[in-house]
Amino acid sequence: MDVKMVRHPSGQNLPILLDDDGLPIPLANEWVLQRRDLSPNTLTRNLRELAIFYAWLESLNIDFLARIDGDRIFTEAELAGSLCERLRLTVKVDPGQAGVAANVQGIKVAVSPLTFKLRLITVRQFISWCFRFKMAKLASGDPAFLRIQAHKEHVDKILSDQEISNPPQNKSVTKGLRDHEVVALVWCVDYRNPDAYGLNEHVRFRNFIIVMTMLNFGLRPAEVLTLRIGDIEFGSVTALRVFRRIADPNDTRSPQPRVKRNGRDIEMQVPTIINLIEEYIEIHRESVMERYGKNHDYLIISDEGDPLHGNSISNYFQIIREKFRDRLPSNLTPKSLRHTYSSRTERDMAQRGVPEDERKQILAYLRGDSSTRSQEVYISGEIIRQAATVQSKYHDVLMQNFLEYPNHE
Repeated sequence: MDVKMVRHPSGQNLPILLDDDGLPIPLANEWVLQRRDLSPNTLTRNLRELAIFYAWLESLNIDFLARIDGDRIFTEAELAGSLCERLRLTVKVDPGQAGVAANVQGIKVAVSPLTFKLRLITVRQFISWCFRFKMAKLASGDPAFLRIQAHKEHVDKILSDQEISNPPQNKSVTKGLRDHEVVALVWCVDYRNPDAYGLNEHVRFRNFIIVMTMLNFGLRPAEVLTLRIGDIEFGSVTALRVFRRIADPNDTRSPQPRVKRNGRDIEMQVPTIINLIEEYIEIHRESVMERYGKNHDYLIISDEGDPLHGNSISNYFQIIREKFRDRLPSNLTPKSLRHTYSSRTERDMAQRGVPEDERKQILAYLRGDSSTRSQEVYISGEIIRQAATVQSKYHDVLMQNFLEYPNHE
């Protein structure tokens, strides 16, 4: 089985699941179509998870539609004892050889608890949708309706019982960059640095703008790549606007970058970053666009003037990590800049005495998140940082007493 990305005339990219003969699997792809409000990356992951489910059905010669329609139901042994075990295995290992691969060859055969949880949720949602799809064709008083409804509840209960809570984690304050690492990063990507990576001065300046935009405003890489010239409004109150847009049919990037969650307006109050972005637009971007005869309004462009691809940002961070490995941390990624922005913003608000609930709401807005729950990691991170500070002071006092203790001989 394979997952292919299909570009529609509207410009939207949608994945489809193909069987071993290269033909679409109707039910799985119809389920994806009714979830097309989600990002293409999420839908692709969902179909890859369903590919495991369909491979399991094929290995046991189970006719899925016949099971839904017929009198024979899925047993607990099939779902909990067989399907869930299949979902726990990596796709690179033959389920029948998993024991040999793990014990003899030393190959990792089990996925992480989080990966298993995501796979199980996707499969459970898909099966539940298939039952509802069938029930919608029947009258509510039809005996078949009641039988299928009972079967649906039976399956849903078994799979729900197999879900695991999030495993305990080692909490750390190093999810983002430390203060001295931020200083080092800014110097390494500074366009004035003779060792900065880039083909020419225009590319180096663009790279610097990308990093500083993510570091100053907490934008995701895709959000940076979707910015248009008109999204930055210069004036007495300069603002950067992050918009959710429909797919651009003229954007040939695959996959197209898109705003993952909420759009927002971010005021730009520091003259330095405003002047740098203005210089990039008027001088460096314009020079590249004229040289290659390009005409579009995307803010961040490639070396040849096309809209920059998302892979280019990931590759850039790999390059500078290698180039400046004695200065930059190994966990430097585009995501770490977003964590750094969030952690620093939370720290500043905590020092100002902003209540915790209000801090969550502010962080959710600034980050473009739909829920305040995702901000708890930064709240707890600041608590851990303060705890480390208190502990450090305690240790200083304790060891000072040790040093001052009279030496009796």
